[in-house]
Amino acid sequence: MAEEAAAAESKDPPAMEKNILEICQDIQVSNINDVDAIEFQASEVISRLEEAVEKNSDNNGSGSTWNNPSGFLSSPKSPETILSLIQDLIIHEDVSQSSDEQNQDHQIQIINLPTLTEATKLSLITHSVSAYALALPRSHAQRLAGRLSADTTRWLSHIFRFVDCASSFHDDPLDGLVRVTRLALHRKYPQYMEDGFTALSTKPPLIYSSSSAPLRVVQYLCRQLSLPLKCIRPIPQNTMFGSKQTMDVSALERKLSEDTKLNNSIPLLVIAEVGSVITGHCDNVLRLHEICDKYNVWLHIRGHSLAALSLTNTTKDLSSKIADSITLPIGIWLGIPALPHVTLYRLTDTKGGRPTQRDTTLSLASGLMTESLSRRLPTLPLWAALQVLGRDGIQEKFNRCFQAIEELYLQIKKYQTIRFLSQIPSGELGTYTTNDLPSSISLTSPQIFDAVSSSIVFQYVPSKFSNTNDNNNIQTTNEQIPAYFDKLNSWLGQILQRDIDNVPIELVDIDDYGIAIRICFLENMPLSPTKNDIDNVVSCLDQQIEILNATVEHKETFIRLVTENESLQLVDMPGWAGLGGVRYTPPAWIQLMTEQTKDELNKLNIQLVDVLRSTDAAFSLGEGNDNLACVRFGMVTQDTDVAELLTLVLQVGQEVEANSKLLDTMSEVVKRGIEAAQTDLERENAEKLWNDGILRHVPVVGSFVNWWNPVAKETGVRGRSLNLQAGVVESTENIYKYHMQLQPNTTNSTSSGARTPPQPLVQTLVGAGSQSHSRSSSHSSLQSGKGVTPNAITNILNTVAQVNEETSTT
Repeated sequence: MAEEAAAAESKDPPAMEKNILEICQDIQVSNINDVDAIEFQASEVISRLEEAVEKNSDNNGSGSTWNNPSGFLSSPKSPETILSLIQDLIIHEDVSQSSDEQNQDHQIQIINLPTLTEATKLSLITHSVSAYALALPRSHAQRLAGRLSADTTRWLSHIFRFVDCASSFHDDPLDGLVRVTRLALHRKYPQYMEDGFTALSTKPPLIYSSSSAPLRVVQYLCRQLSLPLKCIRPIPQNTMFGSKQTMDVSALERKLSEDTKLNNSIPLLVIAEVGSVITGHCDNVLRLHEICDKYNVWLHIRGHSLAALSLTNTTKDLSSKIADSITLPIGIWLGIPALPHVTLYRLTDTKGGRPTQRDTTLSLASGLMTESLSRRLPTLPLWAALQVLGRDGIQEKFNRCFQAIEELYLQIKKYQTIRFLSQIPSGELGTYTTNDLPSSISLTSPQIFDAVSSSIVFQYVPSKFSNTNDNNNIQTTNEQIPAYFDKLNSWLGQILQRDIDNVPIELVDIDDYGIAIRICFLENMPLSPTKNDIDNVVSCLDQQIEILNATVEHKETFIRLVTENESLQLVDMPGWAGLGGVRYTPPAWIQLMTEQTKDELNKLNIQLVDVLRSTDAAFSLGEGNDNLACVRFGMVTQDTDVAELLTLVLQVGQEVEANSKLLDTMSEVVKRGIEAAQTDLERENAEKLWNDGILRHVPVVGSFVNWWNPVAKETGVRGRSLNLQAGVVESTENIYKYHMQLQPNTTNSTSSGARTPPQPLVQTLVGAGSQSHSRSSSHSSLQSGKGVTPNAITNILNTVAQVNEETSTT
C-alpha cells in the first residue's frame, strides 16, 4: 500500500483524477486510498437505491427476491449480484403477511425512501468508514476514537452550554440514563464496585420520577440495574399551580424529607422532563435543582425542549448548573438516521477543569466511556454531521422548529372548538417568544424552557362542551371528553395525515383527555418546516372543523328524527365519526325477531344501501354491535338537510320492501307451478300406461302391438306451461298445434273475424289467491328463484314439458 500511495503521489493531478475515475467505474481500488474507495462505493449504493425507486415506480415485475427464499449457501455470488439483491429487498415492501384486505392483490409494492440531505448522506457514508476502522491497529483506532469523542464532546458542551462535562454515546435512548444511574450508585455506595448488589441490600436506592412520565423508562432502568420496582418513588402531578402535567416539586421535597429521616434507604436519582414525550410540558428545573442539591440527589433531565439551550449565547445560568446530566437525541432532532444519542454528565470531582483519576475510574465502571474507547468509531457519523451543519446550521434548524410550533399555535388558537393539551409557546404570560432567544443574553434556562414548546397537541371539543377562558380559548378542565368526540378527533387526525405532506402528524391517546392530535417538528424531520407547511395545516383545519361543527350540530336532529319514526331504528356504531347508523325495520318485524327474520332484515337493508348509493355516495353499508346491516351516514356540511335524507331512506326502504314482497309472490307462483306441473305429468303418465295396456310396454311384444294397432297422435302426455300473469299451469297442445304461444280469449285487432284459440284441456290454478302462504314459505321460494326472471322461468317450464311430452310419445 505504501508503494501504491507513493506512486499515486508522483503522478500529476489531471492524470490522478482520470485514474481515480477509471478505477471507481471498475470498482477497483488498487491505486487509490481504501477509505476513499469505501466512501465512494457507499455513496454509489445510496444513489443506486434512489434511482431504482424512480425506475421501478410502476412495479414491473420487481421485488421477486421476497418471493424467492435464499435456501442454503451454494456457489459464491459476485458483489454486483449481492448489491442487486439488497436493492430489491430495500426498495420493495413485502406485504404478503399484512392483514389489510386492500393489500391482498398487491403482494409487493415500492416504498418511499427517506429524504437525504447532505449531512444525512455523509453520516451514512461514515458508518461504512467507522466499520472499516476495526481493521486498523488497536492502538491507532483507540487514539482515533478518543480524538473524535473529545472533539464531539467539546462541540456539544459549547452548543448546549453544559461546561465541565464528559459525554457518553449510545444507540438506545435510555442507555445514558442507565449509565448515569450506575455512576450515582458508585458515588453513594463506595463498595458497590466490589460487592455488587449486596452493597444495596441494607439501604436500597430510591429513584424519583413523575407519575406523568412514561412508565417504560423506570421499568427499563430497574431491569438493567437489577433493581426492584419498589425502588421507584412516583411523584404526583401538579394540582394547584403551573401545568397539571408536570411534577409537583412540593410533593417531591416532602418525599425526600421523609425518606431521608427514615434512614432505611438512600435517595439516589430524580428524573425530570423538559419537553415531555407527548405534550412537551417542562418541569420546574430551577426548584428541582435546589431540592436535589439540598438532599444530595443526582438530577437527570431529558426531553425535546433541551434543544432550546442552543438558541442563546448567554453564559448566565449554564445548563450544567441546573442538572447533573442531560440526554440529547441529536439524530432525532436533526432528522439524521443512525446518529448516536449523547448523554452529557457533570464530572463529580474536578481539579482545574480536568477529570481526576476517580472520575475516570467511576466513568469506566459505569460504562459511560465504552463507546469513547471503541475501535469501531461510533462517534464518527456524529462528528462528521456536526461539522457539515456547523453551530449556525444547528441553531437555525432548532430555531425554525420552535418558531413553526409557535406560528401554528397562534393561527390555531382562533378556533373556539380547539383545546390545547401541550405547553403554550411564550409561556402563560407571553413575556418571551422564540424570536427573542438568539438576541437575549439575560434569559435563564427555566425562562428558555418556558418560552418554547417542543410540540403542539390539541383536540377538537365542540363549543357547548368546552370550558374556555377569555384569553386563549384554552380549556382548563381536566374532564375527559365523551367517547364520541374521540371518534371525531380520530377522523380529523386521519384526514390531516392523508391531505398534508411534510408535516409529522400523529394521533395520541392521553390519559384523562382522550384522543388528541400531535405535531412535533423535532422528530425525524430532515428538512426544516416552511411557512407553506404551516399554511397547509391551517387551511385543512379550516375545512374540516366546519364539517365537524356541522356534524355535531346535525347529529342531535338526526337522533331525534330517527327515534320518532317507528320504521327506522338507531344503530350504535363504535368507531364511526359520522352522523351514525340507521336500520330500516318494518314495524311488524320488530315483534317477531327470529333468526330467519334477522336474515331477511339484513338482506332488505343491504338492498336499501345499494339503491341509495346509486343516488348519493354519502350512504354506505355499516354494521352495528348486533352484527346486522344498516345504512351508515357520514360527515355532513352545514347545508345538509337531515330530514330530507331520512325521508329518502324511508321511501326507498318501503319501495325495496314492496319489491321484495312482489318477488316473493312471483317466486311462490313459480314454485307451485313446478309442483303442479310435476303432479299432472305423473298422473297423466299413469293414466296413459293404464289405457295403453301392459303389452305396449313389453320389449319386442310392444313393437308388434304398436304395428298392429298404432297409437293415435292426439293421445299421449301433454306438456305444461306456466302463465305467470294468470297464475295458471296449462297443457301445451295449443302450442304444438299453432306453433306459438297464444293467450286465450284474445282477438286479433287486424282481422275482425279471427277466432281465438280454444282453451287448454288442462288448467291448474297456482296463483297467489289459490291458497295463503306465510312469510317463511316465501323466504324459501325466494332462495329457489333468486336471480331468475319471469320469462326465463316460463321458458324453462316449457322446455321441461316439451321433453316430457316427447318422451311419452316415444
